[in-house]
Amino acid sequence: MLVTLRYSLILIFFVFLTSQSKSNEQQLNYAINYCQQDMQQFTASKLSVEKYLKFCECYMTKMINALDDKEMKYQKKYGKPSGKYIKLSRKYKGDCTD
Repeated sequence: MLVTLRYSLILIFFVFLTSQSKSNEQQLNYAINYCQQDMQQFTASKLSVEKYLKFCECYMTKMINALDDKEMKYQKKYGKPSGKYIKLSRKYKGDCTD
């Protein structure tokens, strides 16, 4: 799941920086669908199909909802998520795989 975690953080960063014109709902749906269709990440997760689909929905929703203006500015400035955002991602990974 560590691979999924890193990959998801990169995906979220990409989605928000490249699709400012899309609504939040469109961005969220894109991120969830992208996660759910990624067979390499699915295989690495070792979850059942049902659990992986639910994980993607839960995790991406929580991660995108956790993005605020301060985090967006940090990511834009440094090109990576903040330590606080990474800690949240670990928490949400656990929350969404239970």
